[in-house]
Amino acid sequence: MIHNIVHKMERLLRKISLRKKLGIMIMVFFIPYTAITVFLLVSMNGFYDEYNTIGANITLANKYNIEFKEDMDAVMYQMVIRSMTKEEVETQLNMKNPDDMIGEAVDAFESLEDSSFSYEAKESAKSTIHLLNTLQKRVNDINSRVKISGYYDQNVLSLDTDIRIITELIQERISEYNYYESQGMEKVQDEIGSRLDVIVQISITVFVIVVVASLTLAGLMSKSITNSIGNLEDTVAQFGQGNFAVRTKEAKDTDLKVLYETFNSMADQIEVLVENIKREQINSRNLELKLLQAQINPHFLYNTLDNIVWLVEDDRKEDAENIVTYLSQFFRTTLSGGRDFIRLQEEFQHIEAYLKIQSFRYRDILSFELDLPQELEGYLIIKMALQPIVENALYHGIKYKRSMGKITVKAVDGGDCVRILVIDDGIGMEREELLELRHTVSTRAHPTENDNGFGMANVAERLRMNYGETYGLFVDSEYKKGTTVEVRFPKRKEQNLDEM
Repeated sequence: MIHNIVHKMERLLRKISLRKKLGIMIMVFFIPYTAITVFLLVSMNGFYDEYNTIGANITLANKYNIEFKEDMDAVMYQMVIRSMTKEEVETQLNMKNPDDMIGEAVDAFESLEDSSFSYEAKESAKSTIHLLNTLQKRVNDINSRVKISGYYDQNVLSLDTDIRIITELIQERISEYNYYESQGMEKVQDEIGSRLDVIVQISITVFVIVVVASLTLAGLMSKSITNSIGNLEDTVAQFGQGNFAVRTKEAKDTDLKVLYETFNSMADQIEVLVENIKREQINSRNLELKLLQAQINPHFLYNTLDNIVWLVEDDRKEDAENIVTYLSQFFRTTLSGGRDFIRLQEEFQHIEAYLKIQSFRYRDILSFELDLPQELEGYLIIKMALQPIVENALYHGIKYKRSMGKITVKAVDGGDCVRILVIDDGIGMEREELLELRHTVSTRAHPTENDNGFGMANVAERLRMNYGETYGLFVDSEYKKGTTVEVRFPKRKEQNLDEM
């Protein structure tokens, strides 16, 4: 039966001109890839619109999360303390009218309620609007009493028990909104990744179908165009083996130019898709590469080499040999044979080498202690997770203390996780600086390589990328007392590394 079908097709093709035969082949290519292109554009456009909307919502909510409570508390404080109305605060103190502030916030969160994608985010926005309306009533109550004598104490009490508590609740609802919207953004990212996988699979399937159909038609026309089709077959074979850069040569037969050009166009599209996938894979590792570049600090290397030269010139050959040994150990761990994860014992050896090298330069102000229980030595950690934190403790804690300081690095069993504490008794941080650093290490809005928090932010992001949002860096500090940075990651060993 199949033989009869093929025989009938051959007889039919003999009655069709070569131009029409090529037209049929073009359609075989054109229709599937047009469908794929339309499908890709429609799908990705919807995802990107949703992604951009969520990003805009979070940006708008963050504006009020940062500014609203502080500004509202300040205006209401002035109204109560100075016994001034809303209009007087605006005209005499040049501060924003609380009615305008609340009205703008209500408009903003009504817009966020309409544009949010998740039920939880909508409820958070709705709750925020309700609190804003309640806040408006309390503001009006105070405003109605500020000019009446005898109500000062009641206004002060209302400021503390009503206004500030309500603005605190509003800030909490805004944080909840951002949390739920961020979850929606992660879901969109996952869906984009899944859709790309599906598109690649569909593209490969369609490509195979198209190639099979093309080869079938080419075989039926082989008597008249054997040489040209043979060239095309060789090209398709190479392409099917993964050589996506191969293209057909210029056709000697003028009637076959359309076929050759169509194949090349299809190959270009497939190559672009493959390159896009590779680029996404490369981008996912850019963060680790930036951290690696930041780790190998030229100034650190230059200073170390200068110390070696100075020790040799001072005839302190044993110290020079020691520092060379520590430097070799430092870079051996940095390379780690290309491994992404190393045992905790190796990471502590890396830190020990770094601190011993720095001790030659800062011997008058630096002491350190490493504490790694034996039962925790075998657990795996992302390599170079601790050195940026220790470096930050030295350069931004101990050095600014300008007297002898100590850095302690110890590992603690956290049950289902391992906790690494990097403690320094350096200068510490003011509250504002601490909050800024916490924001930096807890979000994906990373600083540049020239900023102080770059190394720690990249470590935090790498921990989240590999272990999940519940793990990462946790910073606490007190000015003139010191800083503690906790690194938290799950317990994993080499035998279950594939599960990571």
